[in-house]
This record gives sequence, C-alpha cells and structure tokens, in this order.
Amino acid sequence: MAALICPNHGPQPAGGAFCPTCMEFLVPESATPDPAAGQVCPIPGCGNQLDADGRCPLHDLGAMATEAGTWAGEPPPAWPPGRQDTTDRPAGPGAPATTRDAPPDTTAYRLEFPFGPVGVGRAEVRIGRADDLGDIAARLAAHHNVSRQHALLWVEHGELYVQDLGSTNGTYVNDRRLDPHTRQRLFDGDELRLASTVRARVRRTGGTP
Repeated sequence: MAALICPNHGPQPAGGAFCPTCMEFLVPESATPDPAAGQVCPIPGCGNQLDADGRCPLHDLGAMATEAGTWAGEPPPAWPPGRQDTTDRPAGPGAPATTRDAPPDTTAYRLEFPFGPVGVGRAEVRIGRADDLGDIAARLAAHHNVSRQHALLWVEHGELYVQDLGSTNGTYVNDRRLDPHTRQRLFDGDELRLASTVRARVRRTGGTP
C-alpha cells in the first residue's frame, strides 16, 4: 500500500486518514506533485504551478506559502521547541510585531492638557518649568505662574495620585487646593489645575502599569 502524505505537511505515520496537524485528508504519495516539476499550490485539488514568489494564480496562500516550498525541497522555517501552531512561527527579520509580540500598554492614565496629552504609567511624572523636566517644561514655558517643580503624579496599585511639590500658586483638584506634599487620589473625569490657568482632565486609558 502506498504511503500516505499530507498535501501541506508531507509524509504522515500510517493509521489515519487525516493529517494530525491540519486535519487535511491524506492522499497516496503517488498522487502528490513531482518536486522536479517545480512548486505547486498546496491547496488540495488545485495543482497550479506557483510563480517565482511562491504565489498561486487562484489562491491566496498567506502563511501556507512557506509550506509550498516543501514541494521543491526547501526546508520550512524552524519551529520553536514545543510549538505546534503556525501562528507561533518566529517572525522573519524586519517583520512587524504581532499583538502577542508587542509590548503591553503601560499608560494607565492620561492628562488632557490644552497643549496635548501627558501619559502616566510605570514611571513618575513631574510637572513644572524646570529645564530637566524636558518636553513638558517646554510646553509650560509661557505659564510663569507654574513653578519649576510644581506637581508629581504616579500610579500606585492601579490608582493615580498627585502631590503638590510646594508650588507657589498651588495645585488644585476639582477647584480644591491641595495641601503641599500631601498625596491626593485622582479619578477618571477629575479636573487637575496648576496655578490659575493650566487645566487638565484626567482620563483612565485601561493600560497596565
């Protein structure tokens, strides 16, 4: 009896009618395309020759394009140990990150200032006009009533807190002035105000700091 072969994954152990990997019907080895004839579309029943880029004129092979190379004796990409799913194949050089590979969103809250949003996640955020505060200092440069070291924000156990750093003109939450160096919890929708002019709306983004 001729050996059975999967159109997508090659020869298979005897004793079944389906490929254990993709559940495709197994066919006799003699019914498979001749590798010497070139690459052939791996879709069962198609039989069309693939072009130089591995494309079938009838089918969008997608991830199966790498499998088609097996008909011409080309080894498929290496699989990580223990992985048995094509979605787990390692991405090639320069391939865009998938959702699984992408870093998690670490911005748990966003302060919506008139000059643009400021995210707060794992790192503390200092707000003021001191040069070493970088971009936010540049955006506050015209607000001379904001102190050089005005307020500090951070996330603790998933909750956002603010502390006035002894500013001259105060830090306010919903128009209530905070005591200096005393932390205050912020909630989604709260208004944070620095001095009398710089206002921001607190928004929770759903990230995980």
